[in-house]
Amino acid sequence: MDRGHAAGAVAPAATTSAPPRRRRWRRAVRRLVLLVPLATLMALAGPAQMAQAHAFLAGSNPSDGQVLDAAPRELRLQFSESVVLSATQIDIVDSDGRHYTAGDLTVVTAGDGADTEEPVEIVGTLPALDTGAYRVSWETLSSDDLHRTSGVLVFGIGQTVTAGGLVEPSPRPFEAGLRWLIFLGLSGALGGALAARLLAAVRAPFAGSVQTGRDVRRATLVSLGGAGAALVVSVALLADQLTAVAGSADLLRGSYGVRWSLRETGLLLLVVAAAARLTGRVPTGRRWLLATGAALALVGDALLGHAGAGATTNLTRVLASAAHLGAAATWAGALVVLAVLLVPHSRPGSAGGRRARTVLRLFGPPAAACVAVMVVTGVFLASEVVGSVDAALFTLYGRTLLLKLALAGVAGVLALVNTRRLHRSRPRRTPRATVAAEALAAVGVLALAAVLTSAQPAMEPELVRSTVAAPDSHVDGVVADLQETVAIQPNVPGANVLLVDVLQTRRPAPARVGSVEIVLTPAGGRPQTLVAEPLVDDQWTVHADLAAPGRLTVQVIVHRAGLEDTSAAYTWVVGGAPNLTRAAVVSTDPIGPGLRIAALVLAIALLVTRLVVPIGTGVGGSRSMRIRGRSGRHDAGAPDVVDVGAAPAEGTGGRERVGTR
Repeated sequence: MDRGHAAGAVAPAATTSAPPRRRRWRRAVRRLVLLVPLATLMALAGPAQMAQAHAFLAGSNPSDGQVLDAAPRELRLQFSESVVLSATQIDIVDSDGRHYTAGDLTVVTAGDGADTEEPVEIVGTLPALDTGAYRVSWETLSSDDLHRTSGVLVFGIGQTVTAGGLVEPSPRPFEAGLRWLIFLGLSGALGGALAARLLAAVRAPFAGSVQTGRDVRRATLVSLGGAGAALVVSVALLADQLTAVAGSADLLRGSYGVRWSLRETGLLLLVVAAAARLTGRVPTGRRWLLATGAALALVGDALLGHAGAGATTNLTRVLASAAHLGAAATWAGALVVLAVLLVPHSRPGSAGGRRARTVLRLFGPPAAACVAVMVVTGVFLASEVVGSVDAALFTLYGRTLLLKLALAGVAGVLALVNTRRLHRSRPRRTPRATVAAEALAAVGVLALAAVLTSAQPAMEPELVRSTVAAPDSHVDGVVADLQETVAIQPNVPGANVLLVDVLQTRRPAPARVGSVEIVLTPAGGRPQTLVAEPLVDDQWTVHADLAAPGRLTVQVIVHRAGLEDTSAAYTWVVGGAPNLTRAAVVSTDPIGPGLRIAALVLAIALLVTRLVVPIGTGVGGSRSMRIRGRSGRHDAGAPDVVDVGAAPAEGTGGRERVGTR
């Protein structure tokens, strides 16, 4: 008996044109493959809104390294995102080792303070402090993603001090481990489903179809177990995070609870979809369950992470983060499942070896699509988690990201090696070692991703040169028939004088200016309303206490008898802020805009490639791949390929259409 008969290969199919149903399927696949990069391009071209969950200290009063003439009455810590007040701890130590406590801690926001994700300011009263140096150690919890963050600052009263500088909190190994398990579970759920579908496509053409049937069931069990494990571990992670939060029930009733429930619902649907595949019931409904569950789980995880931060949801970043995780999980999970199930049985010259090569070839197109999505979305997402070249080179977060990129590059090189070996005109053996190495690299990429989601993004002011404009000497504008000019002197934190000129441009003036109100609103702070006093020549003045340097909104409200009040808001920059950015080693210039442009260029290149290059051989391709067999000889060195165009019901022994999710 020749090798072709021993392998149980099927007879060659007719070379007639594909039936209309199959042609419609292929056209739909081509459109989908073109639509994915187009949608990615549109998303990346949308507006970008800076937001970093995992709050860091954006400023303080007293500031780090500041020397005061008199003891401050309160301490103000300004955070880039909202924090949980009950999880905030502040410890003040003087040069003699005596500890002081900041009392009556309150959260100050620009909004109403109810479940907001806006930048906030923690304010606490200070006891009477003597002349000397003081070190402030603080720790808190970001309310966006429940990440712990901490830092130090040093100030002096009548004494020169050295600033505390950048303190990067390290991610907790236990938290990073739990996040890795969630990623592994999600990759098992999505990758196992894809692997089962690829394996089912080559059930009939090989004598080892019984073994293939077992492998399909095993891959489905991986999908079921992965989704279930991710569901359980995510509950354990939530419990670990809430140990530092008093009143956690209120937190879960807010937006965090909604986002967490979204991910849990998605994971639960993935469990149901995998269980439905095991029982073989309702194929169409199962596919909808799988697609809906994957979408909810991925979007929910994105909303719980760095992409979901901010007062308003940045849809572009959320979708990019969900696509990045989904592509990475599907690629890594399917690769590991196929390596474990196929490589041990892929001896040279055996039916198992030919089956392994066939399945791995079918895995090529969806794997390439996943890698393309990972690259484009990864570059885009990096634009708001790494602020500068120095931030990438000299922080734990930046170095971990670079290591992840290097490991992903190794996996990419291995993938190219495997592709070349699998597509030789007369392949002799399955690239077992390099496939296993690529699978290990994929698992390592997920581990580093878990560390990144547990760490603080490298966006601190010490690492990124500020782009805030220099303080203004005055601002002016026209409101109705009024010409207004606003000036603040000396424009530093502390006591200041506001001067407002209000000139009526109509002659004669319709009414006398009766009074002028000034509303001062610092970024992330509480509005302060002041009533100005008149001076000569249409000038008004008022004394104001400015708490900290930075942006300030000045609203001028003019009251005139018999006329409607006029109101205008002006943006002001309070000076006196020390330069927190440390001396550049390579560069502290912001790199976010450049990374966003690079992501956009990659997306355009991907779209052009899909338009110009044929879809190719494989899933939804324009060329059928067939195995010669029963009635003729099968060349052991010829490509072992199978037509995946037909779509009979699973378990019928016929060939099954392969699709990617």
